[in-house]
Amino acid sequence: MMTHLARLLALTTLAATVSAQDSQAPYAAASTKYPAAGLVIHLKQYFNNRGTSLDGTVEHSGFGFVNGSTFPAEFLPRGEWVDDGVRFQFTQDWGVDAADNIRADSQTITLDTPREVSAIHLVAAGEDPGGFLKGETEEELLLTFEDAQTDTVGFEVKNWWAIHWTNKGPIRAPYHFQPDGSRNYNATHLFHAEIVLPPPKHGSHGAQPGQPGQPGRAGSSSLSSRKLVSVRLPGGPAPINALHIFAMSLMPTSSGPHPGERGGDSNKLSIRSVTATRRWEIVDDHRGQIVEVTLANPYSVVHHGDHSAWLEGPIKVSLQGGKGTQTLRPAMLPRLMPGDEVTLEIPIKPQSDDATFGGAYLVFDGPTLQMTWGGDAIVGGSEMVHDWERWTDEAGDLEQHSAPAWYRGAKFGVSGSERLELSSRVRGVPQSIFIHWGLFSVPAFGGEHDYAEWYNYWLHDDPVGSTAYKHHLETYGPDFVYDDFIPIFTASKFNASAWVELFAEAGAKYFVLTTKHHDGFALFDTKHTSGRSSVRLGPKRDFLKELMEAAEVERPELRRGTYFSMPEWYNPSYQKYGKVLFPGGLAHNPFHPDTTEAYTGYVEVDDYLDDIQLAQMRILAQDYKIEIMWCDIGLANRSATFAAEWFAQTSKEGRQVTIDNRCGIAGDFDTPEMTKFENVQKRTWETCASVDPHSFGYNAATKPEDYRSAKDIIHSLIDITAKGGNFLLNVGPNGDGEIIDAQARPLLDAGRWLKVNGKAIYDTVPFALLPEVTTNGIHVQFTRTNHAFYIISLQRPTTPYFEIDAPLPILEHDRIRLLGAKPRGGGKDDGELEWRWRDGVLSIEIVEEALDAVEGAAGIAWVFEVEYVGTERSGGIQRIGDEL
Repeated sequence: MMTHLARLLALTTLAATVSAQDSQAPYAAASTKYPAAGLVIHLKQYFNNRGTSLDGTVEHSGFGFVNGSTFPAEFLPRGEWVDDGVRFQFTQDWGVDAADNIRADSQTITLDTPREVSAIHLVAAGEDPGGFLKGETEEELLLTFEDAQTDTVGFEVKNWWAIHWTNKGPIRAPYHFQPDGSRNYNATHLFHAEIVLPPPKHGSHGAQPGQPGQPGRAGSSSLSSRKLVSVRLPGGPAPINALHIFAMSLMPTSSGPHPGERGGDSNKLSIRSVTATRRWEIVDDHRGQIVEVTLANPYSVVHHGDHSAWLEGPIKVSLQGGKGTQTLRPAMLPRLMPGDEVTLEIPIKPQSDDATFGGAYLVFDGPTLQMTWGGDAIVGGSEMVHDWERWTDEAGDLEQHSAPAWYRGAKFGVSGSERLELSSRVRGVPQSIFIHWGLFSVPAFGGEHDYAEWYNYWLHDDPVGSTAYKHHLETYGPDFVYDDFIPIFTASKFNASAWVELFAEAGAKYFVLTTKHHDGFALFDTKHTSGRSSVRLGPKRDFLKELMEAAEVERPELRRGTYFSMPEWYNPSYQKYGKVLFPGGLAHNPFHPDTTEAYTGYVEVDDYLDDIQLAQMRILAQDYKIEIMWCDIGLANRSATFAAEWFAQTSKEGRQVTIDNRCGIAGDFDTPEMTKFENVQKRTWETCASVDPHSFGYNAATKPEDYRSAKDIIHSLIDITAKGGNFLLNVGPNGDGEIIDAQARPLLDAGRWLKVNGKAIYDTVPFALLPEVTTNGIHVQFTRTNHAFYIISLQRPTTPYFEIDAPLPILEHDRIRLLGAKPRGGGKDDGELEWRWRDGVLSIEIVEEALDAVEGAAGIAWVFEVEYVGTERSGGIQRIGDEL
């Protein structure tokens, strides 16, 4: 018998043949105004698939993304195309009767000349037709080098379209052609995937663990150069989600500094991109528009041990000149090791009413580097903002909105200080709480690996065959319908203050409450739009209001968000928009199929989208002052109208808010579900997962020992943070409104770890060159801030020397401490540890007593903080982050 998971997947596949209502995604190809980099690899000889067409016609069976589905050729760029500073080359003749892409099937791409490269860039997409559970294809490349050594690197690429998410690829169309030539009006994309090559290890060249070494300024032994010879693509028999590749470029590295080389430190700096956003920061009472500047050290990471290949700071970076560009506060670059890349944020303001970015240039000012860089039009992205309240419902306008600094973990507001503003594009507030609570919490039942909050759907989807049907019949009888749970939903033990206190003690920075799930039962006052709510029925209480007020008064540091289901399974007014798993119309009684069930509290309206969906989103935004709109499912929607109104109003109020990518428009952040990634994701993302490993809603059958442990939660949080994401961790209160001890206890234990080690999590950005490494059997992950680098060991470090074979941005004057350790044993008075580079391996001296004395670790993870210390100036040492 088909499981519910299998049925879900099967119905998802069916969605490929249904045209969803998404006309808000016109083509918006990326462009750049600054010099592009990248070595184009010509792929024509490897093309084995035609994925595009002019009118949906494909002459050969087996071609296309899914046996004939094609990308409309009119929306594709031709010839040279640049995205995020990387150059690609496309055909001039899309849609003709010729192959135009590679459907990956273990092909080997051989370079004309072996080259040392830092990254591989692809324009690609997975071919899976939409989907509710997986939004990307997970792949692996096999790399072969000139010395015959091989390495593998994992990566992800999003699917070319999805019915659940609205993605934001740099190449997109408002529709794609289905196999019969008809149009499916779901936004359809090609994505730019950056695959950073892992740096080589020293291998046998390093000393054995436990042996002392010699101090070094950086790695005292250079890594061996590795020239790439070939790349073997993923593949295999009948892949579930094949990868389609349309273009490839390599990012070559510089060979390294040479004696007498002209240009000095300017040779150690490559400007990858300058991009204006529509985020702001208040600096000295001025609203400063954020401009992101991505910088790289083009020298290969193999020169990590050569101090002359490092760009040392601190270096102030500002954007000046042109037609009225004023920097409110320079960003600061503390250092840039070979092969490293960072994105800085510079807040600017217009100096006049007609100011533009035209002619603006970058200024670099540091002890070893003074230079300017610019041209006629170096700033891409948004135009200079003069009216922050101007927002329209056009997709191109809304897509300039991005998640604010508080969501990504930035803390700006130290007026007048000069520090590295690492871009919030990859910064996260990693720990947050999701709450799935509602009518479904009363039956509290899910079959094996079934979401309990989908109880009403499982009950009606497969009568007789489903575990929900059998459970319901045995427990409640054939005459008890889903809405009969309403009077039982008393929430008698709900305590908003207790919830808020738990979230704060768990280390969360924001929470998201399920205000209305797919069953249409709301936990807020829906006013005239519906009587199907906890305010009108059952407990007669506005739970959202109670929770928001408790948070605002008792824990004002917590940001507040709401989950909102766009469709309702069985709302009669939704029937005209019904699709696949969300049919609309009254449900048929599973035990009496000839009868329909009442939809308690239903109010007849003219149109579901205008009078229920949009109206309720406005209520949430206006009456409850939410800061996160976390939609689900998308499908037919009025989200563009809502977002334009919300962005304008909150801008007027001086509030920065954010919206996810499940509203039917390309939101500020992606929302993979119960997913982690192999590498750093440049687009803002947040993964949601539950303390119950199989359900978001409360499932009474889950055993206490089956809930996630604090160690599992923290290890997931560390990995997600190291890849640039946020972690939205779900709890499912029971029908009485209690968060049971088996769920609360691991949250509190995780919170205790965060109180000691939170500096390595909050306000951090990834070390994209190498987010993680396993050395001597110990898995280590890395994060960093404007003034420090963090080494997070997921297993107990070795003693007396903890060694990490990895090129890290650490210099000789930096200070290393073990967070939470009390100074004792071999440590210095202030807890500082002795350390050194030896043969290119970082070696930290640590004793067992110091590890035992760490507060809050409880065997979960150990964090070493590396405090950046700058170059010697006037006989002293400059701590990075101190005011210059």
